[in-house]
Amino acid sequence: MKKLISTCLVLVLLTCTLFAIPRNNNAAATVNLIRNEVITYAELADQMAAQGATDGQASQVLDIMINDEVFLQGAERDGITVSDTQVDALYNQQKANMEQQAGQGLTDAQFEQVVVQSYGTVDAFREMLKNQYIMQTYLLQEKGDELNSRDYAPTQSQVETFYRRNTTNFTQAENVMFAQVYMAKTGDADVDAQKLATMQDVSSRIKAGTLTFEAAVNLYTEDTESKSNGGVMGWLSSDNSVVRNAWGDEFVDSVLALPIGQVSDVIESNVGYHIVRNSVHNDARILGIDDRIQPDQAYTVRDYITDMLTQYNMQAAMADALNSMVDELRSEARIRVLYTE
Repeated sequence: MKKLISTCLVLVLLTCTLFAIPRNNNAAATVNLIRNEVITYAELADQMAAQGATDGQASQVLDIMINDEVFLQGAERDGITVSDTQVDALYNQQKANMEQQAGQGLTDAQFEQVVVQSYGTVDAFREMLKNQYIMQTYLLQEKGDELNSRDYAPTQSQVETFYRRNTTNFTQAENVMFAQVYMAKTGDADVDAQKLATMQDVSSRIKAGTLTFEAAVNLYTEDTESKSNGGVMGWLSSDNSVVRNAWGDEFVDSVLALPIGQVSDVIESNVGYHIVRNSVHNDARILGIDDRIQPDQAYTVRDYITDMLTQYNMQAAMADALNSMVDELRSEARIRVLYTE
């Protein structure tokens, strides 16, 4: 099986910490392929601190920074560009991927919160996406024919051996299929108090039998996407860190503890007020190799291992091709390393 290389290029950086590097604008190195760029001691110190560092690994981190710079200059020289519109599309795709992983929609603010937690700022995340795209595109432009000619798929024996050695890692967390009536918090104390009171009244009426759950969804929910589906949100699992970070542990734990068919009291989350009803509950368990990973999808553990090993083989080939390109570009560039330990 031959596949086009379409995965994002993963650049593996050393993880280390530095404290003794002076934070000044003196040159630690210069790189000149199409123009002279200075890597300062301050930039080196920042990179080391960001990666979590020891003093003795400064030269290794600096070498990686030189590789990144010469590669980006080579990409620019050979016509690889990325517009702001393309970066916007990459950013939105990352948000869509996270929503798919979570099984939930995320507001822009919720996604930004996750980005800032992981990357410090949205701008830093966008810069990472831009450089990653440039490097991937340049690599495929120069080495794509060679990479696409290979067969990366593992054999079934390799897949089954991997499962046998890692069986206990393939667990399905406790999960529920749930529906909700939802009202969003506004940040206005008076408005939110009124919404909470409304939801408490709705919950009481549903439990009293004077209002059906489906009618409550139609009349009161503010989630337009789930409203058209009777309030059904999909599967929520106990290990869903995205939902836990965005909506809060108390919400997730309360939903998982709710008996099937029972309508909850109002559950307050970080983002709003919820009345929840579960239709399916699955306990945590170890999955067999041909079991589905998600209850509502046909994708199995065997499929996952096959794809994972295929991706590993592809990334190993891409890393080899990247190293080859870096060596070629470094041989063409004028590089001066001024840092000394």
